[in-house]
Amino acid sequence: MTLKEFQKLTEIIYRRVGIFIELKKFEILNRKIDKYMVDNGYKDFRSFFHDIRFDKDKRVFQDLINIVTVNETYFFRENYQFESLIQCVLPQLHKIRDTNEPIRILCSPSSTGEEPYSVALHLLNEGRLIEEKDYEIVGIDIDSKAIEKAKKGEFSKRSIQFLPPHLLRRYFSQKGNAYLISDFLKDVIDFRTINVMDKVEMKKLGKFDIIFSRNMLIYFNDESRKVVAMTFYEMLKSNGYVFLGHAESMSRIVSVFRTSKLKDSIAYKKV
Repeated sequence: MTLKEFQKLTEIIYRRVGIFIELKKFEILNRKIDKYMVDNGYKDFRSFFHDIRFDKDKRVFQDLINIVTVNETYFFRENYQFESLIQCVLPQLHKIRDTNEPIRILCSPSSTGEEPYSVALHLLNEGRLIEEKDYEIVGIDIDSKAIEKAKKGEFSKRSIQFLPPHLLRRYFSQKGNAYLISDFLKDVIDFRTINVMDKVEMKKLGKFDIIFSRNMLIYFNDESRKVVAMTFYEMLKSNGYVFLGHAESMSRIVSVFRTSKLKDSIAYKKV
């Protein structure tokens, strides 16, 4: 695959899913895409691109997305945000939400599941909040392989390295070098493969009280960031919050959210 051919691929990826891929990633992705073409019987780039462009086989484009997306995560990553969720945001919402109304939390992207499982583990560890209200946690990602791994609930030692020992003992079992999360926790999270730029599918998810979208918008350009930010705004209930990654700022994207300081965290509130 030449650099010019790679550019054609990045353009079609951007048009369909909003992910902006810099040309400097050519060297890394070129090897992976070339291997995929060989493994799947493509004789040249032209035939591969034909299937992508005309959507001849939807699996091929999904495989391409799985190749170019990054799923670098671990349990309790940027833990101060989870602490702000438990100590600040959820107590606020408990006071203003109807008693019978569940608190709904969306993790977008959910990657291989560490983030939504971390939310669930924090709720279990705190204990009182889940006695007062029902919770629904949804995890979405454009990478179908990441979602399958999340559903499987099998993690490496690196993924669980920052888990408190008492939570690891209580909610995980070890099988060789892998750590398997409890079956009941796998049933708690609703994992789905969804493109965040697909407004129709996003709307079907319903309204949420909290959205975690950490370290995703850095892969979008300004136009796509605005589209996603407004999608999140429409999906949030009144007084709901968005948490972004530490290198991201909603106030630089759109002006509809109110910036809120929560202990050591910054979150963005819909008022």
